[in-house]
Amino acid sequence: MQYIMSFIWGILLISMLSYVVGSILGITVFDFVTTLVVAVIFTVLVWVVAAIIPSESPKELKADQQ
Repeated sequence: MQYIMSFIWGILLISMLSYVVGSILGITVFDFVTTLVVAVIFTVLVWVVAAIIPSESPKELKADQQ
């Protein structure tokens, strides 16, 4: 469920960002397919970073080593 919700939030946030930046730059056409591709890439990168970062605090890691 967390993966589905993070994907939905990624799509919403990247779509909003794409629309705002496109408006600032004067782009008149909103391309949802490009936005969707960027959102998928962003979401996968977030999942990879979350998998790499250890979930234990440094104190817990230090106690396990002793």
